[in-house]
Amino acid sequence: MKPSNRTGIMGRIVARVLLALGYVFIWAPVIVLVLFSFSRNKFGLWWEGFTLQWYAELLTNAKVGQALQTSLIVAAVAVVVSTALGTLAAYGLYKYRFRGKKAVRIGLLLPIVMPPVVIGAALLAFFSKVIRIPLGYPSILIAHISFSVPLATFVILGRMARIDWSLEEASADLGADTLTTWRKIIVPLLLPGIIASAALIFPWSFDDVTVTFFVAGTGTMTLPLYIFSRIRAGPSPIINAIGMIFVALPTIGLVLWTMLQSRVSGKKR
Repeated sequence: MKPSNRTGIMGRIVARVLLALGYVFIWAPVIVLVLFSFSRNKFGLWWEGFTLQWYAELLTNAKVGQALQTSLIVAAVAVVVSTALGTLAAYGLYKYRFRGKKAVRIGLLLPIVMPPVVIGAALLAFFSKVIRIPLGYPSILIAHISFSVPLATFVILGRMARIDWSLEEASADLGADTLTTWRKIIVPLLLPGIIASAALIFPWSFDDVTVTFFVAGTGTMTLPLYIFSRIRAGPSPIINAIGMIFVALPTIGLVLWTMLQSRVSGKKR
C-alpha cells in the first residue's frame, strides 16, 4: 500500500471518529434527559425503573399549563407584530433614500448583537423609570417585539434583494393603487421571507429567558422562566418530561417535513 493511500485512509478514519465524538457530545445530554424523564427516581438523576408518572403530573400541573399558555400567546403576538413591522421597515430601508439611513440600519442591528442581559436591564429601566408601565404581559410583549423586529427586518431585506421590482412598476402602470399592489404583488413576492422570519421569531421569543426575566415582574411567568425557577430549586423529573416533549415535537416535525419533501421531489421526477 502506498503511503499516500495510507494517509488518506487514516484521515477518513480520524474524520469519522471526530464526527462520532461530536455527535456524542451534542446528543448525549439529550439522551440522558429523555431516559431519566421515564425514571421512577423523584429527583430525575438516576434510573430506578420505567414510569409515566411525571408525564401524568405534567398534564395536571396548572402552573405549567399557565406558563405554556403565556409563552404561546407572547410568541404568537411577537411573530405577527414583528413580522408586519419588519416588513414595513425593510421596504422603507430598501426602496427609499433618506438622511440617516445607515444609522437606522445600525440601530436595527444593535439589538441582535447586544448581550441579552444588557437589553433586559435597559428595558427594565425604560419600563419602570421612563414610561412607567406595569411589569407583566405588556412589558413582555413590548420587549419581545423590540428584539424580534430587527430579525424580521434583515431576513426580509435579504428576500427583497432577490425580487424583480419591475413587477411593482408594472402594477402601478396598469392602474393598481398602492394597497392593491401590496396585496397582489409585493406580499406574495415577500411571502418566503415573511414565513422564514416568522419561523425564526417564534422559537426565539418562546425560548427567551434572559430578557423576559428582567421584564416579567412577579405576576407573569413564561414556560422558560418556570423551568428556570424549578431548576434553581434542584433537579426535577417534571423538567425532564418537559424537555422530552420539546425534543420530540421538533424531531417529529423535521421527520415529517423531510418525508414530505422527499415525496414531492419524487413526484416531480
